[in-house]
Amino acid sequence: MKKFLLIMMSLVLMLSAFACQKPNEAPNEKSEASEANQTSEIDEPDQVDEGALLPAVMVDGKLYKDTGFLNNLVTCGTMDGKIDKVVSTSEFPKNDGESNFDKCEYQYAGDGFLTVKYNDKYLLFSTGDNWAETKKYVAYFTGIVEEVACDEDTKDATMLRIKDIIVPEEFEYIFGENTKYLNPFLVKLDNVVVQKDREPIDPKDIEGKEVIVYFDGTAHNTELTSSALVTIDSAYEVEVLD
Repeated sequence: MKKFLLIMMSLVLMLSAFACQKPNEAPNEKSEASEANQTSEIDEPDQVDEGALLPAVMVDGKLYKDTGFLNNLVTCGTMDGKIDKVVSTSEFPKNDGESNFDKCEYQYAGDGFLTVKYNDKYLLFSTGDNWAETKKYVAYFTGIVEEVACDEDTKDATMLRIKDIIVPEEFEYIFGENTKYLNPFLVKLDNVVVQKDREPIDPKDIEGKEVIVYFDGTAHNTELTSSALVTIDSAYEVEVLD
């Protein structure tokens, strides 16, 4: 009899324990899955909007689109206006004072061009797609390709060593005092277009050729005290002249 009573008491205690347990304390596959999803949503980076168009602004009834280049002729100055209305990245602005990327400021450039100040950078926007006009605003220098360095494994060209450098006066500010004592420049070829007469050309074939290098206005090792060669690791294009 005592044994029977002990068994009954044990069963009652077990049932009481389960009855008092809170729902969120009990194992629950659905809850665990929900928590995993919430964690995933927090850790996962924002999705890229596949429908996003080129950044653009509407000013004076004209739609200006981002050329992908910086306007290196502008280093300061008062902006001419502000863009304070933002539409979806999946559509182009239709009214003056609108952009499809963010609020910004702008300054008039040449005919068909606009300088957009955004994140402390002077972006070049245009109403068309005319490289002959666009390149006038892009920093560049000319020289002779002295050597083409290649990757030992892939044999792909990775860097140019360019001598006889000539820097246009309007872009001398980029190199400072170095413009008086120009040594060869090094130009990295990561994602750089190398072409002649607007046709792609193998960089390994341009040794000894005169070229123009268009870049974003950033140069390294420009200090006169630096023993390293001036290096351009943000070139847009290398144009072969001969």
